Amino acid sequence: MAPAKVFFRLLKYFLKYKSRIIAGLISVGVMSFSDTLSAFIIARLVDFLQVIGDQVRAGKEIVATVPLEVFGFSVKTFSVHGRGEGFALIMTFAVAIIAIIVVKVCFVYLREYVMSSAMQKIIARFRTELFDAIVMLPVRFFDTNKTGYVMSRVTNDVNALEQSLSMSVEIAQNIVYTVVFATALFFTNWQLAIFTIILFAASGAISRKFGDRIRSFSHSFTNSLADISAFLQEKIAAIRIVKSFTREEHEKRLFQARVDSNYHYSMKITRVVALLSPTNEFFNTLVTVLFVIFTAVLFFQSSMTMEMMFRFLILMTFLAKPVKALGENAARIQKTLVSAGYIFEILDLEKEKLGTPSARITIEKGDVEFRSVSFSYNGLTEALSGVSCSVKNGEKVALVGPSGGGKSTLINLIPRFYEVISGSILIDGRNTRDMNLTDLRAQIAIVPQDVTLFSGTVLENIRYGRLEATDSEVRDAAQAANAHSFIERLERGYGTEIGERGVQLSGGQRQRIAIARAVLRNPKILLLDEATSALDTESEMAVQEALGR
Repeated sequence: MAPAKVFFRLLKYFLKYKSRIIAGLISVGVMSFSDTLSAFIIARLVDFLQVIGDQVRAGKEIVATVPLEVFGFSVKTFSVHGRGEGFALIMTFAVAIIAIIVVKVCFVYLREYVMSSAMQKIIARFRTELFDAIVMLPVRFFDTNKTGYVMSRVTNDVNALEQSLSMSVEIAQNIVYTVVFATALFFTNWQLAIFTIILFAASGAISRKFGDRIRSFSHSFTNSLADISAFLQEKIAAIRIVKSFTREEHEKRLFQARVDSNYHYSMKITRVVALLSPTNEFFNTLVTVLFVIFTAVLFFQSSMTMEMMFRFLILMTFLAKPVKALGENAARIQKTLVSAGYIFEILDLEKEKLGTPSARITIEKGDVEFRSVSFSYNGLTEALSGVSCSVKNGEKVALVGPSGGGKSTLINLIPRFYEVISGSILIDGRNTRDMNLTDLRAQIAIVPQDVTLFSGTVLENIRYGRLEATDSEVRDAAQAANAHSFIERLERGYGTEIGERGVQLSGGQRQRIAIARAVLRNPKILLLDEATSALDTESEMAVQEALGR
């Protein structure tokens, strides 16, 4: 996705909180105007002090007319006679500067609060939308993308996006600063203002070149981070396999290779960013030298006074910081926009269409029929070819065959985890393709071969089958799955924490909890993918008897 397109898409998220953003930018405007007003007052004060100094050194009485102008408009003209009035005017200017700073400080707080709140709301919205998008992606997506890759989008890329949003806020603020200070420069001396802006524009062009280089390296850097996340997730999940085959050193070498790759791209970005600062430093020095020369020319032409020059220097000092920040942020934001692009790619993926409430269906009997069903995972080799079979209400049918024969594939096609290539699957005579996905799956329960439990309590894991179930209904389901007795023997019974993926339980115990979860759902169709393979013979017979009931 092109950086400009990503940036403008991010801008739409800012517009959702435009009231906060506008309040923040108004605060920035007040802050920059306060600085500008201070510059006019300080320049006038310096000029007044110079006049006083000349009169005192000449032994004359202090007499002066002090006009105060801001942006070309006359604010007030002060007349000074004697040392007392002179000191009083100095104190007036000092109090005015302090008052301006107090106002500025108040708006600094307001800007920080409203801008930060807007940014955090946007980040929270991104995290929510990203997770909402991930859970709505079809199963096929997770077959072809590593878990670590998906996790990297939610963690690394969202963190990078937070930096991008922060920089976007800074860019908006610095644009306001630049406009206000540049306008003040024009009112001070338009010739010198144009000369300064030309120099700053050249600085911006240099920063853009650096930004292009950073963006070109950031794609590879972000991908290498995702690769590290995927590797970690896979190896940590399979740590028992790693240790049982004594492959610790092998995995360490593989991980080191990925870290080295990430370091390689990181250093490429670092070199470009590190070169950016000294380049800007050199250019700023060059600007200062050229400024002095141009100012000298204006003095020789009598179009510049000391007050104007001092005011211009103050304003240019104020202007240099936001302009420099604009250049550096424009370069650095290229890196973070890459991560934003990856997030938008996830958000733009085609989601499962669950259906609308108006299309709701109810499975009455649960008769299942396959009619000449063919299916392929990769579009090349067929996993199923012309399969036809039927299962009537109340029947129990076992699929028997070699590993890789398509038994799990048949089960996964019924709730439409995948779509058939040809043929049709009917439930109660109705094609599942015409059914609301939510309602279809709500009336089917699956106990997979690879049982998955969530971190939490036994009660929470069983209740996952039907969230509104009572504790009594959970216990009934556990008894039906022949799980109640072992659950009662656990340290805290149904309130026992089972750890990540149920690591605190044995394989057979995990399977019985998974079966209890399916039983609690009270489905019209129950699908067991070798769900009793980890049970002993006695437990298996007890579960089968309970399922029969």
